[in-house]
Amino acid sequence: MSDPTPEMLTEVLSSVLEEAAFFMIEPEPVPESFDGDVFSASIDFEAMRGGQLRLTASRNLARNLAANMLGIDPGDPEADEQGRNALGEILNVLGGAFVTRHFGTKTPFQLGLPTVADEPPANRRATCAAAVRVDTGDVVVLELDLEPGR
Repeated sequence: MSDPTPEMLTEVLSSVLEEAAFFMIEPEPVPESFDGDVFSASIDFEAMRGGQLRLTASRNLARNLAANMLGIDPGDPEADEQGRNALGEILNVLGGAFVTRHFGTKTPFQLGLPTVADEPPANRRATCAAAVRVDTGDVVVLELDLEPGR
């Protein structure tokens, strides 16, 4: 098992956003900072190595994500209300996809519960990171902090 790469994270992020949220994806350089209102979701995992995944996206993307997942119009107030939950849920799916892709399907693993904050992550010391632009024009960033190998 080799260390994860930004390309592998981009593939996982792209496939989950395309399949679960029906977004069109373009790879994007990871931004240095985030402008405007953002949500940042994080989830811890433990397998052969432990770590944390973080997903950061604009409030607009979270609204559109909720709308796509719920089958409602992005202008519906419910889409705005459910944006945080949708971001946490998509990170939960990303966590499972990453762990099985990186550690394999035969390795036991445990995922924590996703938490969502109304701000960018405070500590951006990622082992690797990936970003994609979705068809709403918003950039989504997936960061991985992986414990050192044992």
